[in-house]
Amino acid sequence: MKRRPTVMHLGARSLKTGVAVTLALMTAMALGMTSPIMAGVAAAMTTRPSVQRSIHAMIQNIYGNLIGALIAVAAVIFFGDTPIVVGLSVVFVIALHLKFNLHHTLTLTMVTVIFIMSSGMSDNVAFLYEGIRRFSMICIGVISATLVNLLIFPPHYENTLYTQILTQTTQLIKWTRLLSGGTSDNRKIKQEMAELDSRKLKIENYYHWYKEERAFRKRIKSVKLRRTVIFREMIHVTQLLHHLLNELDRNENAFRLLPDGFRESLRIQLSGLMTYHERVLLKFDGKIRRKRHEEQARKDYKQSATLARLFFSHLSTEKTDEWLDLLPLISTIIDYNQHIEHLDRLVTSYQAFHQKANQMN
Repeated sequence: MKRRPTVMHLGARSLKTGVAVTLALMTAMALGMTSPIMAGVAAAMTTRPSVQRSIHAMIQNIYGNLIGALIAVAAVIFFGDTPIVVGLSVVFVIALHLKFNLHHTLTLTMVTVIFIMSSGMSDNVAFLYEGIRRFSMICIGVISATLVNLLIFPPHYENTLYTQILTQTTQLIKWTRLLSGGTSDNRKIKQEMAELDSRKLKIENYYHWYKEERAFRKRIKSVKLRRTVIFREMIHVTQLLHHLLNELDRNENAFRLLPDGFRESLRIQLSGLMTYHERVLLKFDGKIRRKRHEEQARKDYKQSATLARLFFSHLSTEKTDEWLDLLPLISTIIDYNQHIEHLDRLVTSYQAFHQKANQMN
């Protein structure tokens, strides 16, 4: 099999990490701190994918590193800075962080402990000042990373999430149509399944990051809550389509052995539902006229009860157990239909109450 070339993507987070490191180093140097490298290390290690996570990480890192710094200073003053003492101090810090659920800050805190204990000063007062200076450098790095994430290219996961859902839906619809029409390449679709699974995980991550973002104004908060519900339902509908594709792939032979009339009716019904799905997504983005969409939806795509009756009618006529293999597929199609209709109602309600915020920014 021919391997795809590895492509590196330099995203906003990578650029912000570089800016945060630069800012931390320049700030430490401006304050006259020699060897400001730890400020840069702290900035690089604490850059987070969302603003909310950055603020939370900043608080946790300052708290965790303060604990580590106090332990490091106390250990050196009372026991010295031998390798055994440093090692035992790190173990003690790990135990405290696990107890207080600060494991996300553990790596940087261990670096802080070693950094402070390695100053090599014998005078306790001088060492105390050195410990404060080194802890301050860590704080500069942590705060720099948070400020950069807040002020420079703040992440807007809403557009990315919607684009990812739309891309995933488009790919799923393409392969479902090819598979239901009997024109798919089995080897190619197996490769595509892995990419669809990977994008599914990305969508979940983007959704959680978007959900974490805070809205402080009451009007924006109301819009955000409604959009969060809509995105959750969009993801669920897309997952149902993904499951439908898997069922169709798993029972491809049974599907092809269906009577021509019923198989064609099923294919037309499925194609109509997927078109309905596409139209709802575009309606959310304000790219389809609402009235025209509703007319088309009433005319063509609300036929789940008809599909169920048609399937059980053929099942009772054929008197064969082989058709039972397709029951999960039929059930998924009906479920898919119902959730598309639910998503359509959510979008309609949202647009009725928030006309100025209909389109994606």
